[in-house]
Amino acid sequence: MPECAMGSRWGWGTLLLCLLVLGCGQDQPSSSSRPNSAPVDSVTAEFGGTAVVALESDPDVLNSLIRRSASAGQILDLMQDGLADMGEDLSWNPRIARSWEISPDRTRITYRLQPWSWSDGTPLTAHDVVRTCELFLDPRVASPRRGQYRDIVSVTALDSFTVEYIFGNPQPDPVARSFHAILPSHLLSGLDPAEVMNWPLNRSPLSCGPFQLERWEHGQSMSLVPNPYYTWDPPHLARLVFRVIPDPAGRVVALETGQVDMVPDLTPGDARRLADRPDIRVVPQGGRRYYYLNWNLRRPFFADPDTRRALSLALDRQRMIDTLMLGFGEPATGPIAPVMWNFNSKLEADPCDPQRARTLLEQAGWKDTDGDGILERDGRPFSFTMVTKLGDPVRESGAVIIRENLKAVGVEVKIRVLELATGLELLNSGDFDCYFGSFNANLYGDPSGVVHSRATGEFNKGAYANAQVDSLLDLALSLTSRDEALVPWLQMQEVLLRDQPSAFLFYPEKLVGVSSRLQGVQPHLLSPLNNVCDWWIATGDRKYRTEQ
Repeated sequence: MPECAMGSRWGWGTLLLCLLVLGCGQDQPSSSSRPNSAPVDSVTAEFGGTAVVALESDPDVLNSLIRRSASAGQILDLMQDGLADMGEDLSWNPRIARSWEISPDRTRITYRLQPWSWSDGTPLTAHDVVRTCELFLDPRVASPRRGQYRDIVSVTALDSFTVEYIFGNPQPDPVARSFHAILPSHLLSGLDPAEVMNWPLNRSPLSCGPFQLERWEHGQSMSLVPNPYYTWDPPHLARLVFRVIPDPAGRVVALETGQVDMVPDLTPGDARRLADRPDIRVVPQGGRRYYYLNWNLRRPFFADPDTRRALSLALDRQRMIDTLMLGFGEPATGPIAPVMWNFNSKLEADPCDPQRARTLLEQAGWKDTDGDGILERDGRPFSFTMVTKLGDPVRESGAVIIRENLKAVGVEVKIRVLELATGLELLNSGDFDCYFGSFNANLYGDPSGVVHSRATGEFNKGAYANAQVDSLLDLALSLTSRDEALVPWLQMQEVLLRDQPSAFLFYPEKLVGVSSRLQGVQPHLLSPLNNVCDWWIATGDRKYRTEQ
């Protein structure tokens, strides 16, 4: 929708063993008082530390062309700088590109690169940028992000430090439409795009960002260290370790016992319980995430909009927020989150209205003809399987609420809880009835990859198609003025509320748990790791020799 650490069954001693294998040295005693030392002292050059972050799952692959997991995205963001960088105000700033020029008709953007290097010392040039963009667009690669670059007509290296993108139509945000990760072309030579799933760099990528991969023990832990060829200021940390702990309770226990320094995804219950601890901070991050029920419109049950709307009206969103999120959330109206500039704040989420749901179902031809409490149509009972992810208490408990809500209007739901990879495999193949998932919306306020009819190869897994939605999306994305574009954006959300591709459930507040030994942490809407280069650990709070 949709991390080389050890599972929750591993103890502190094993973590130390892992860190020893990684070259981290032995445990050292912490001081009883917390020094207020600066991350870098002009006299002692005091900086560093090894921070340990908990992740719920291992990255699927460290290749931005084909990665699908959120954990892979988080780690790749630390290893791959782009031509531009989105700041905390959601505006674009120069990064690898020192500047750019946009043509008056907004159909062309020209980037001018500054000197930059890969982590093996090879210069990063415009040819790397061009080759990577070509691969994102290559149908043999079948990148899930290919649709983001559909408006690019050509990308050309005018020289080693100049890249020009040409679009087929005016772009309201040419930087966003040309923003992508960059891969090293000198390692791509001779690689078959059709065999991208087997490329060596999927497991051993080069870095052009602040961190580079040191070690990856699949399913257990991963360590990153500063990239010695990084152009900008290096990170303060000496090492960043990610520990995979699939069990949410195990992640919290690891934070409480000092085995990890950050849990990016606290449950509301854990956040409330930890709020009074002096050694842990709970930080609200804000969010662009939403939970949803993705209907597979290839199934006759969900083909008509009245049935889908009826199912949405049967759902008790406020109960889910109160029960699952302890109030840390709000009902969802669509795939654009309230934090985005083009969110339609005038819309109201579907209320829980079982009576209206029954009426709409009856009008759609659903009736309980045999008196067993389950509706039928054309001789088939309204019974389907809802797939969701194992290990997410929100989804596992939420699935039970959804089943109860739908049973009350005569719909039978069977719950199938699967490992993430297995569930995504079903989703990608189209072999599912309904998927209960969560999705991190992009920062551009553009849900095309989720609801446009041409995005079935991206994240429109239910094969939703609505000509009016397509038209409004295309219009909004063609307008260069935000004021002008806002009109079709708002209209598009109105249509989606009437003709729903999914039952959009709620927008949760993201809650981050941080050890007090870890300094400089400022989680943000962009990412809980957003300012990781500013993190540091005071000398007296360091546990491993390489933290010095």
